[in-house]
Amino acid sequence: MSRAGRDQETPAARAKAMVPAGDVLVGQHAVSLADRAPRPGYFRRPRALRSERRTLGSWLMLPVNAAARLYAMTWNPFDAFFEAVMWREPKKPGEPFHGGWDSMAGHLARAIVPRTRNSTAVMLQLTDRRLQLVYVSRARSFTGVRGPVEVGWVTELRNVTYVRDRSDVVGGDHEIGFVDGSWCSVHFWGHGWSRMASAFPVRLSHLDPIPG
Repeated sequence: MSRAGRDQETPAARAKAMVPAGDVLVGQHAVSLADRAPRPGYFRRPRALRSERRTLGSWLMLPVNAAARLYAMTWNPFDAFFEAVMWREPKKPGEPFHGGWDSMAGHLARAIVPRTRNSTAVMLQLTDRRLQLVYVSRARSFTGVRGPVEVGWVTELRNVTYVRDRSDVVGGDHEIGFVDGSWCSVHFWGHGWSRMASAFPVRLSHLDPIPG
């Protein structure tokens, strides 16, 4: 396959097809929750890409993922105490998350970590009208057919009040604030994350106070 053909199959290229007709795409980047942000419980995370089937690799990973969840639930509380007291990392400045899971920021945080059958790229898109998440399956069938792509979360741009650069904590970390007063810390990873942040209408530095 030519380089042009490979470029058309990247998660970023495939996600662009989900931009609504009439919208102008002003920014797009791969996104995850910031490392210091809280993780929603498994059953708070939305199901996504329901139409795809599990690949062989995904089936083989099921026991590993189940063991990891079981370990998280049964982790020895004494180990947790000693790790918190003796091996705790220096506290990072500022709150990583504000608002409950049912706030606007909470819905974004939950949608960033969906439940899927196979490995999935999560792309954050900013248009002149909305902010949305697009899920791009990394799976491929035996015949070479790519997995599905779908929009998983969307809000009108008027609901987004600011993006706040937190590269003082980790390069690529940003807080996205909403009109209900909630915010969520996300991480734009990979090359070009600064361009994604600059696409937001209101941009703040970590020295700026959180609005209202």
